[in-house]
Amino acid sequence: MKYSVLSASALVLALSVPTAQASPYRSSSPSMYVFGGVGMSDFSWQERDVRYSFGDGSLSDVEVDEQSSAARIGFGLPVGESLAFEMGYVNLGDLTASGFSDGSQVLNNGYSAGRVDIDGSLDALFIGLRLQTPAKEPIGLYARMGIAAWEFDGRVEDSSRRGEFLVEGSDPYLGAGMRLAVARNADIQVGYDYYVFDDDRSIDMSADVVSVDFVLRF
Repeated sequence: MKYSVLSASALVLALSVPTAQASPYRSSSPSMYVFGGVGMSDFSWQERDVRYSFGDGSLSDVEVDEQSSAARIGFGLPVGESLAFEMGYVNLGDLTASGFSDGSQVLNNGYSAGRVDIDGSLDALFIGLRLQTPAKEPIGLYARMGIAAWEFDGRVEDSSRRGEFLVEGSDPYLGAGMRLAVARNADIQVGYDYYVFDDDRSIDMSADVVSVDFVLRF
């Protein structure tokens, strides 16, 4: 997957042709920009995923909260009018789950009988490409793709013990959205992003994120 993303990025870069036109909204020369915003995350984290990632065969009555708030910050380096490299940090929010263990695996270092709580936070560093309609236009569309290096860390607590966990991975992300110029060097953008989290061992899920960002160009 990483090789296919890099290949697609190289193809887009080769096909991009920068142009220079006057506009009341934008300077004709490419510039650096910074962006940041907030959003809502919806994870594909269900009861079966909790059992897969944290279960020991003794859990029942598992309840999951798969929705959370999100925030991100980053910067971009344009290559012509239609293409830019982006990198930054995103916090995708918190995941929580709770259930009850019958204590049947306690002799195998499993959960003690009683309530089990799982709380974790998921964040990532991302790097990728942004393909967009010309930035000189007051309204436009964009698409994003790249690789996110993520961490899922938190705690697991049963009736007698409390421990911490950390799961890491690198997976692709995709996104698209619309932007609106609010000043000569500033945009408001509304977008959707899809992140994959799969470490091939204990985590296999994804997140849909709807966000609003403020973009400032220099």
